[in-house]
Formats: sequence, structure tokens, C-alpha cells
Amino acid sequence: MLKLALLGRDISHSKSQQMYEDLLGEKVRYELLDFEKADAIPRIEEVLEGLDGLSITSPYKKHFLDSVEMSPEVESLGAINCISKQNGRYFATNTDFLAVKEIFKERYLSKDIIVLGDGVMAKITLKVLNDLGLGYKQYSRKKDGNLNNLVLLGDNTLVVNTCSRNFVFNNELSPGSIFWDYNYSFPAHVEFFRGTSTLYIDGLEMLKLQAKHALKFWRK
Repeated sequence: MLKLALLGRDISHSKSQQMYEDLLGEKVRYELLDFEKADAIPRIEEVLEGLDGLSITSPYKKHFLDSVEMSPEVESLGAINCISKQNGRYFATNTDFLAVKEIFKERYLSKDIIVLGDGVMAKITLKVLNDLGLGYKQYSRKKDGNLNNLVLLGDNTLVVNTCSRNFVFNNELSPGSIFWDYNYSFPAHVEFFRGTSTLYIDGLEMLKLQAKHALKFWRK
């Protein structure tokens, strides 16, 4: 039986175990390692003990950067979300980056792109957009204040929300716009967009896609 774990904060809503079991068609042993503060997280050797793979979510995607080996591309992101142990060495990647890039290449190459946020997932998204040569506008609460006061109208608009769940979008978008929310199972956004003509896409597809990349990474 595959032994996996997810490390993060406030992760009781996670659907990861069911997702991996659906992908594999078999049961997995899955642990939720929920830490309120970074200084409570054990050393990498202790965390990975007995595990085949570790996933990491916010706000700890930078926590083990100095404890792992990674490619120059992953290192440039400044964040990891997937760790494996091989022959006493720890290797990391970022499957969020792989999933976001795959989705953009498949369907969003001709959109007017607006990125909300300036955290880890925003940085990953901008790296993807720059790699693909796509233009974009970026707004953040730190730089631009209340994002719900912005004018985001446009017939071909794709809004990518990389903000955490403490931000609730309730701004006006043009008919036919797309709001791609990296969060999933987020009732506030589901309810808001239900009464609009905006296509709301939550983060579940991206989560499943990055999980496929994670399984491939762990099984190398």
C-alpha cells in the first residue's frame, strides 16, 4: 500500500486521499500533517520516515527548500510541493507548476489574462505565462488594495485567482468571462458565481492534474 502524507495548515478539507485512491484504483495510507506554525514541523528525516511521498501545501512550500535537491527550473520558482526520498537523498519538484502550464497550453493561449495575488501560486503562474510568451496584468491586495474595487471588464477576460481562501471575490465581470479559482470546495465563490454569466472553474481539475504528476514523480 502506498504511504503518502500532506503537510500544511488548516487542511482538514483536503480531498487528496480520495483523489489518489481514484487515480490508482486502490487504497492508500494517507496522513494529514497539520501544523499551525513552521517551527513545530519536524526535520525532513522525521517527516519522510516511512512515507513513499510527501505533498506540501500553503503556507509551507518554502519550508524544506534548503533540505532537498531539485532542478534549476524548480529552484527558480522558490517553492516546492512534492518530495521523495531515494537512497537517503531528498528530491523535490513543483507539480503545481506542471499542472498550471499544461492547462494554459491546452485552453488559455488567447485570453486577456488577469492574475490576482502575489504569493507562491502567483509566482508560479507568472513563470508559466512568461514561459509561454503570454501577456497578463497582475493585481494584489498588498499593492492595489481591495481587489473588488478594480475594473476588470472585458469580453475575453480570464481572471486567475491565486489568493488564499481568506479573500472572497465579489466584483463585476463581463458576460462570457472566466474566473479560474485555484481554491476548491469554496462555497463563497460557488454561491457568488451561480447568479452570474461568468464561467466559474475551481481548482479541483488542477489539483487532480498535479496529483498525476506527483505520482509519476514518486514512482520514478
